[in-house]
Amino acid sequence: MPSFSHLLIFFFESVYLFMAIFFFLQYSILRKPEYLWYSLYLLLLFVYYPLAIPELFFSVQPAQPALISEYDTFKRPTQFMISVCYSLFVIYYLGLRQMSRPLYKIFVGFLVIYVLMAIFCLMANLLHWAYDPVYYTVSLLLFPMQMYAVIALFRYKVKYGKFIIWGSINVLLGSTVTLLLSLEVARNPDGSITNAHSYIPVMIAIMVDIFLFTIALQRKIADNEISLLNAAHTRHQAVLLERERIIADLHDDVGGGLSSIRMMSDLMVQENGDTNSVTTGFPAKISSTVREVVQRMNTIIWSLNQENDSLENFIEYVRHYGLSFFETSPINFLCVTSENLPWAAQISGVTRKNLFLIIKEALHNSFKHSAAQNVQVHIYMEQQVLHVEIKDDGKGLGSAASLGNGKRNMRKRADEINGVLEVISANGTTIHVAVPF
Repeated sequence: MPSFSHLLIFFFESVYLFMAIFFFLQYSILRKPEYLWYSLYLLLLFVYYPLAIPELFFSVQPAQPALISEYDTFKRPTQFMISVCYSLFVIYYLGLRQMSRPLYKIFVGFLVIYVLMAIFCLMANLLHWAYDPVYYTVSLLLFPMQMYAVIALFRYKVKYGKFIIWGSINVLLGSTVTLLLSLEVARNPDGSITNAHSYIPVMIAIMVDIFLFTIALQRKIADNEISLLNAAHTRHQAVLLERERIIADLHDDVGGGLSSIRMMSDLMVQENGDTNSVTTGFPAKISSTVREVVQRMNTIIWSLNQENDSLENFIEYVRHYGLSFFETSPINFLCVTSENLPWAAQISGVTRKNLFLIIKEALHNSFKHSAAQNVQVHIYMEQQVLHVEIKDDGKGLGSAASLGNGKRNMRKRADEINGVLEVISANGTTIHVAVPF
């Protein structure tokens, strides 16, 4: 039955493989080189330990030096390539090239040493050189240099850098303990410390490093989401400011100009006196057209103004328009609402504008074609759907009217707000609009 230390090593191996795949997926999504190098670092770790502990993974006996030497051929070169990948990860993740040129040059120097040592170890293993003293000496000399470089990173306030720095320190300390235990195993192969035991400190240190880097990654993702939300809020505020500017320009410049044109055309009609003459026809038509344009512009301004984004404001606007529109006509207008309406609920400018223009078109049709005595707008809510009914007691729609531009325009406006429009011609005309709310 496998011992606890063996089960622990198998567990670490499975974590390395899983996290290597996870960070490679992060790289494929974000295209950040640091995730690729960290993924390769973990993948090489996954490959390294079967080479370093073949007796555990491949049932090779210590009494079979020929078989063990086959795995040893690639063990130390892989170890130095692991250091290459981890150093590249630190360089890219902390942005050393931009943050500190001296530190960047130091880490590049480490990369050169690691690559040269990987090549040297591979050649020495293939040529069967006895180079253990050189290997252990270089490894021990590298430790203080690596520790100095990592501690020097504390001088630079890099966001999320503290997680990587503490993780790197852990890995360096774990590697040093493993190196010292390996020396003890080499000196006393029959002692209580086995080859598998010697690698447990560095494997634990690497697990801590993975944990810290995962925390850094999650914090970075969370901060990115907050940044996106803040950017969206800023864009929204900019849109609101632009809407207010457009409203002011329309009201002050365009509205003022149209009002002047209307006043002058009305004065021209009054000066001519004879309302049936040809000379008064054009000024009267100009005045009527300007009045309609002003009303349309007021509707646009009303729909753009965020202060009007409430159901209560919409209903009041409809009621006011209906009363004003039928004020000088024999038609009686009534706006009816249900008690369960959420008066303070928000309704977007696009929805308000399209709903109002549907109501306006229906009221105009009732005024011009229905010969009705009463027109009613009924607004109510059922199951999160806002219903608007415009009903008159006139003669109903003929075939020509039902296929006219007015009905097509109303359907188009209902489609723009994902609504459903229905026209019923029985005992007058009823136009029903249902909009998801």
